[in-house]
Amino acid sequence: MNAVWTLAGLTIKEAVRRRVFIASLLVALIFVLFALLPLHVGHGLTGQELYAEQARTAKTLAWVGCGVIKFFASVLAITLAAGAITAEVDRGVLSIVAPKPLPRVAIYLGKWLGLLGLLGASVLVWSLILIVAIYIQTHLFFPRIFVGILATFLFPVVFATLTLFFSSFATHALSAGLALITAGVALSENFLTGLAMLLSAPVLKTIGQIVGYILPLGKMNHWITRGLGDAGLDMSTMATLGAKAVEAPTADMVYILFYIAAALAAGIYIFQKRDL
Repeated sequence: MNAVWTLAGLTIKEAVRRRVFIASLLVALIFVLFALLPLHVGHGLTGQELYAEQARTAKTLAWVGCGVIKFFASVLAITLAAGAITAEVDRGVLSIVAPKPLPRVAIYLGKWLGLLGLLGASVLVWSLILIVAIYIQTHLFFPRIFVGILATFLFPVVFATLTLFFSSFATHALSAGLALITAGVALSENFLTGLAMLLSAPVLKTIGQIVGYILPLGKMNHWITRGLGDAGLDMSTMATLGAKAVEAPTADMVYILFYIAAALAAGIYIFQKRDL
C-alpha cells in the first residue's frame, strides 16, 4: 500500500512540475468574478421579501457554480488522465518503474489516486471561492452547496477513471478523443428522451435510456440538482416536458459507483497485460 501512495505522490509532483496548477488558478478567477458581479441582490426590498430574494440568488449561484466546476473539472480530468499511462510508456518511464518489486496494480492505483488528489484539490479551491462569492453577493450561507459539490466531484472522478482506462491501451490523443466521444454520446440522452415524447416514439426513449448507461452524465446531474435542493433547471426536466422534481434514486448512485469500479478494474486488467 505504501507503494501506491508513493506513486500517487510522484504523480502529483509531476503535474506540479508541468505547472498544471496554473490552469486551476485561471479557473479560480472565474469564481472570483462571481463575487465581483454587480448583482445588487434584493435592492430596495426588506424583511421576508429580501430574504427570499437572497435565498433564491444563493441557490442559483450555487447551481451555476457547480455547473462551472463540473465542466472544468471534467476537462482537467481528461487532460491529466489521457497521458498518465501511454505518455509515460512512450517516454520509457514505466519500463524503468515496472521491473522494480512493484505490482502493476500498485502503479495503476497510484496514478489514479494521484489524479484524484489533484482534481480534489482544484475542486476544493474552486468551491471555497464560490462559497465566499455567494456570501458576498447574498450575505447568506447556503449549506446545501456542500452536498451539491460532493455530487459535482463525481464528474472528474468518472472522467479521470474512464480516460485512464482508455490510456491503458490507447495513445495520448486517442485516449482524450475516446473520452470526449463517449461524453458526446451520453449528452444525447435528454435530447433523445425529449424527442421520443414529442414524436411518441418509444424506441427513441429506449435508446436514450441505453445511452444513459454508457456514461451516466444524466444520473450525476440529477444528484447535483437534488443535492442543491432542485436549484436551477436540470436538462432532464426539459426532456420530460416541464417536470418540476428531478428523480435521483439511490439505484442511480449505486450504478455510478459500479461504473467507476468497473472502469478502474478494466484498466488495471489491461495495464497488467500490456507490454511496456
